[in-house]
Parts: sequence; structure tokens; C-alpha cells
Amino acid sequence: MINMQELRIGNIVYFNNYKQLDIDQIKTLTFIDFEQICYDKHANRFSPIQLTQEILEKWCYFIYNGNILKLNDFEIGYENDDFVYNQFSVRYKKLIILKVKYLHQLQNLIYALTGEELKVNYEKNI
Repeated sequence: MINMQELRIGNIVYFNNYKQLDIDQIKTLTFIDFEQICYDKHANRFSPIQLTQEILEKWCYFIYNGNILKLNDFEIGYENDDFVYNQFSVRYKKLIILKVKYLHQLQNLIYALTGEELKVNYEKNI
């Protein structure tokens, strides 16, 4: 099950466990507004999309190079069956390591870091 507090408009999730849709499409199809989507009573209708190399390459246009997947200046590593974002913080003088397991988490991370939406063509078959 998905943590509903992680969702924002534009996130792509599985709806009713079979079809990938973004939150705007779900609002259109079900007449459930975003505030209602975030209530726990609807949580069982949503499930996260597990990240795979194939999804990153086909849906998100990342390029695989060794253990790194790259999209423009954004890189995500693949270590021990996990996708990991590594960033050294000069300000805090430490390495920040974030595991990214689901597509909506990657969408949120890229938006938080760049201010731009990750373009995802989830209608491509994988």
C-alpha cells in the first residue's frame, strides 16, 4: 500500500492494482478530488509502481551506463538491487544517500531538487 501523504498531483501510481494513471486522470475518472484521494479510506485503491531499470529507461528516458542511470544532469545509482541517489552536501559536509524504491518517490525527488517535473511516458509497454 502507498503512503498517501507522499502523493502530489502528477504522480503516477497503480489504480485499483492494475492500471497506471496519474493523479489528475484518477480525479477525472472517479470524481475523487485530490484532498479525498489523500484520505486513508481510499488508500487501498492505490499502489506504488516499483522502479526497475526498464521503467527508468523506457518510461523516463534515463540512459544506463554501468551502475548509473542518467537523465540530463540527474544521476541515480544502482547498488545491491536498490536505486540510490547520492549527493555530497558542501553545506553540511556529509554524503546524503536516499534510496528510491517507487516511481512517485523519484518524481517527487526530481521535482524537489530541480523544480521540474519528470517526464514519464507510462503508456509505453514494458
